[in-house]
Amino acid sequence: MRGDLTSTAQAIGSALLWVLVAMGSLATTLVAFWIVLALAKAALARDAAVLAGGPWIWLLGLVATVGLPLALAMWKYHGEPRRLSRAMVWLPFAVNGCGLALASQVIPDVLGSALRGHGAWVAADRLGDSHAATRVMSALGHDAADRLDPAGVVMPAGSTLEEWTAQADGQVERDKALAVPFTEEGTAILMDVGFDGPGGRLTLPYLFDTGASFTTISSATAAKLGIPVPEDAPMLTFNTASGPRESRMVYLPSLWIGDVQIRSLLVSVCDGCVNERHHGLLGHNVMREFYAQIDFKNQRMVLLPRVAQTRGNRAYDIEPVVELKVEGTAEVWLGRVRWVVRVHNRGSVPIRDVVPVVKFADGPVLRGKPIDEIAPGAVGRSLVEGRATLEGKGASKGHYTLGLAEAFW
Repeated sequence: MRGDLTSTAQAIGSALLWVLVAMGSLATTLVAFWIVLALAKAALARDAAVLAGGPWIWLLGLVATVGLPLALAMWKYHGEPRRLSRAMVWLPFAVNGCGLALASQVIPDVLGSALRGHGAWVAADRLGDSHAATRVMSALGHDAADRLDPAGVVMPAGSTLEEWTAQADGQVERDKALAVPFTEEGTAILMDVGFDGPGGRLTLPYLFDTGASFTTISSATAAKLGIPVPEDAPMLTFNTASGPRESRMVYLPSLWIGDVQIRSLLVSVCDGCVNERHHGLLGHNVMREFYAQIDFKNQRMVLLPRVAQTRGNRAYDIEPVVELKVEGTAEVWLGRVRWVVRVHNRGSVPIRDVVPVVKFADGPVLRGKPIDEIAPGAVGRSLVEGRATLEGKGASKGHYTLGLAEAFW
């Protein structure tokens, strides 16, 4: 009797052990499959973007996590179905577990980077970024990456100017950092801004407006600076914190904030942007030249100027004053485009070294050949060619946009 009980207990224990091993194999295989997919997505997105969304990535994951253990089991137990099936209970656990352990020791930075950047792509591609499954997978990926590669964790900016500027060292001019206090009411950020024009320089109080696309000047300020505002100046509807505004756009030779000079800007002539406290809005085309930190606790904003380039790319400012269109019909033949993009300079200042760009909704971004110079009112032409498609999906079918990659005044 006692022997029967012992045998039964051993049988139950053995069965439970096999169940645990099988569950461990399944869990290890799923984790390994997830990580292999993230690694493959990262590598293909960088070196072979065409394959990154195809079936190859899934095939690679299956071969690495299931195919390899199966091949080893078939090689060892070929012709022995019973032993082969038992081996496939524990062999995936051993192979994938050893692979994960080795990779975590040899290439933790590669694993961390892949999981942070592509740990949730399977859910994101099918369900969208806002789906719960995407959020869970992203959280798991970042958590695993932080454990594997703590050195790769991106820390938030420091609370002091010294800590914060140290993180941007090499990209900014720390000796020109500016600390701008909030107004007494704590509801606005005002600063003195210098303007250069043919008529001289003016220094005026300006409002830092996070919603303004472009910096503004009033008609009176333009007149004092000697900047003409022709009736046929390009019109643009731009955003401000108080809503969209339409105004004429003119060329400003330069602007000063502290010791930092920003040359060749497009500004909006907006008389409605002036009040008793400030003479205009400081917009994105100026603030993009700085790293900005808004410190609500200490009621101030810190501006850290980027390292000045010898010749700043002004595509952001120039794009609103040019008219871009494809010459003839925008057609694709055998998966390639060969288009001529016309660039009409509607501004009052010549533009140089202009590089148009064509952005396809479901395809590549193609740069055109540089145009040396386009005089005011003149038209330049640039050849754009390369592989592309206008097929698209749903509302994006046939969609493309024209813009400027580079342009200089």
